[in-house]
Amino acid sequence: MQKPEIICHMVTSLDGRIVAERWPFSGPALVDLYESVAERLGSDGWIVGRRTMEDHLPVGEPQLAPVAGARIDRMMKPGGRSLGICFDRQGRLRPETGEIDGDHLVLVVSEQVSEAHVAQLSAQGVSVVFSGPHGDDISGALSRIAAGFGAKQLLLEGGGQINGAFLGANLIDQTSTLILPVLDGQRGIPVIYDHERETKPVSLELLSTEILDGGIVWLRHRVARN
Repeated sequence: MQKPEIICHMVTSLDGRIVAERWPFSGPALVDLYESVAERLGSDGWIVGRRTMEDHLPVGEPQLAPVAGARIDRMMKPGGRSLGICFDRQGRLRPETGEIDGDHLVLVVSEQVSEAHVAQLSAQGVSVVFSGPHGDDISGALSRIAAGFGAKQLLLEGGGQINGAFLGANLIDQTSTLILPVLDGQRGIPVIYDHERETKPVSLELLSTEILDGGIVWLRHRVARN
């Protein structure tokens, strides 16, 4: 199965940090700029990790239970809405509806998440896609999302860990990076890519450069494939 094209769309300081609340440029204006650029990319939805989604949804204890046999995805009809996809490996998120910011909510979980939790999510209109026994089959989940929803392009907008996991799995096709004219410099502040496992550096091909309001530089790159 063919996976959707993945564009990692991020806003960062010049030194690669991504905690916008620390910067003098933070606030609604920066959010509006970030989203307006995202619209120009014309994707079918967006992807974040569980920690990013915790700012928008309630969270609880992991919902794990022994489950025998292969799991079947529960895909709802998005009704023409874009997809809001979150990788929630252990089933911690507690959405009350199948909508997130006007988009259709899709949770990607491991096959260890209990059937009771999956059934509850489905009853609330949330789509559930499985990502292997340990939740690390990102490619397989993306391929089935592409097939089930007709998604051809998705924006990866997560924190360093999920972005790093996608990079480590060679699943990023392009990058879209808004670089603000600010230096953070604080040790320990999250960065765009921060994979806990060993990674292999990849080469990028420059697609475009654009200067936006406030001296913000928008760089677009394609990941070079050998």
